Amino acid sequence: MTETTDQAADPNLRNDLEDIYGRYEELRSGVDELQRSVATMQVSAESETGEIRATVDADGLLIDLRLNPDACREWSPETLARVIVETVQHASAGKSRQIEQLVTNHRSNEDA
Repeated sequence: MTETTDQAADPNLRNDLEDIYGRYEELRSGVDELQRSVATMQVSAESETGEIRATVDADGLLIDLRLNPDACREWSPETLARVIVETVQHASAGKSRQIEQLVTNHRSNEDA
C-alpha cells in the first residue's frame, strides 16, 4: 500500500518540479533581457530651446553632446555651461525614469 502511494506521488512531484523549473527559466530569461536593456540604454535630452542635446548611458555618464554653433557664439560661457549641465541632468533623470519603467514592466510580467 505504501508503495502504491509513493508511485502516485512521484508523477505529481515530478510535474511540480517541472513547473517550478519552467517558471525559473522564464524568470531567468526575463532578468537576462532586463540586464541587456539596461546595459545598452542611452537616453537623450534637449535644452528648452533645442540648442543643446546631451546623451547619457545606463550609468548616467555623458556619451554625446551636441551644441548648436549659434549657442556657442551668442551665449556667454556661463550660460552655455549652465544649459549644458541642466541638459545632462535632464538626460540622467530620464535614464532613471526609463530604468524604473523597465523594472516595473519586468515585475508586472512576472506577476502575470
